[in-house]
Amino acid sequence: MTNPPNLSKYTNLVGHDKTVLGVKYVDEELLDPDGEPLSPGVLHGRLDIPSPGARFAFQGPVPDDDESVGMVVVTDQYLKSHKPMEMIPASLEEEVPLPPAVVKQMERKYGMTAGRSVMVCTVGKRYTYGIIQFEGEYTGPDYTHDPYTKKALALEVVTDGDKVYSYPVIGWLYDDGPTWNADDDGEYVSSNIAAAFEGPQGPELCFARWAPESATMGLLHISDGELVRETYAHYISLIDEDEPMWKTDIAEMKRQYVAEDPGENKHVELTKWTYVYIDDDGPQIWISDEQEENGAFFTREDGVLHLITTVRAGLKPSFHQDARGNYLMLQGHSGGPSYYYEVFKLSGNRVVEKYVEIDVYAEIESCYLNGEEISAKQGEAYMEALPEAEERYLDWQSIN
Repeated sequence: MTNPPNLSKYTNLVGHDKTVLGVKYVDEELLDPDGEPLSPGVLHGRLDIPSPGARFAFQGPVPDDDESVGMVVVTDQYLKSHKPMEMIPASLEEEVPLPPAVVKQMERKYGMTAGRSVMVCTVGKRYTYGIIQFEGEYTGPDYTHDPYTKKALALEVVTDGDKVYSYPVIGWLYDDGPTWNADDDGEYVSSNIAAAFEGPQGPELCFARWAPESATMGLLHISDGELVRETYAHYISLIDEDEPMWKTDIAEMKRQYVAEDPGENKHVELTKWTYVYIDDDGPQIWISDEQEENGAFFTREDGVLHLITTVRAGLKPSFHQDARGNYLMLQGHSGGPSYYYEVFKLSGNRVVEKYVEIDVYAEIESCYLNGEEISAKQGEAYMEALPEAEERYLDWQSIN
């Protein structure tokens, strides 16, 4: 990782519209909120899961237009010899092919037929960037025969007037089609040009390649008449991650659990937790002792934990969900012939309704909806209208 003295030299944030904003190095984020080292080479789709790296702050007013905020930080020295260039997308709605003359030239060069081409953007009103994907098996230079896997070919392409520069990217060709990245559905993914500069040797295009499960950062430039693609960093890009659970979250849930009934709950050792999806705006969290007899359910909104209810010995939770609603129910014997029900309806990750019923000898003794007593007939109708209980897979995580 670059050391801080060098990082302090990076004071210019450049965007695709060639806007330059002043920034300053603040620090390096290397630890997660629990104080554990962050995993290098990993990016997260969630902003509440940090990735390791340097942090910068704006020098001067913070722009309120996201379009003017760039992705590439450079030094003053770099800007002295490199002029930022504006990039204009070829289209924001559909793929625009490269000019036929460009495609034909590349077909002749590589001896293959193009199945797809995309003009991604124009740069500085002079250059264009795009990609070409060829059909069939590639057997040209850098080809290594593999009896089990054939090769596919795509190109990164930069044009300068009549000049066409290409960088070949070899993929794999299977019976169901080609692939270059996991889950690319047989289509080569173009790079996102984050910033572009006119340098002493020609254009320098800073790119970020966002494939379905990876991200690659680097530079496209022309050297000795050839397009070169330099990779600066390659990351695993994680998707569909649950909200993180930090030690401070565990401590807060334990605090609220004990505060609900200090006399009893302070003696309970909570040892594990799991996400449960009572409603689709969740997940909600169940924290429990080892036997799953005592614990609590929580919602979390904007990082704030809210107690739904505590689980007491003898009361078993169940989950009910269909088009009528999303429910958490606790039920069990409460002494002698008494049986107890506690039902919470959730919507938007919040409790919107609470029903309580006490039965004695299987007859409703009393029932309440949102704190107001209702008739036994109304209570019976409420319980009959609940969806059937669903089995849930629970991925328990140890607190320790």
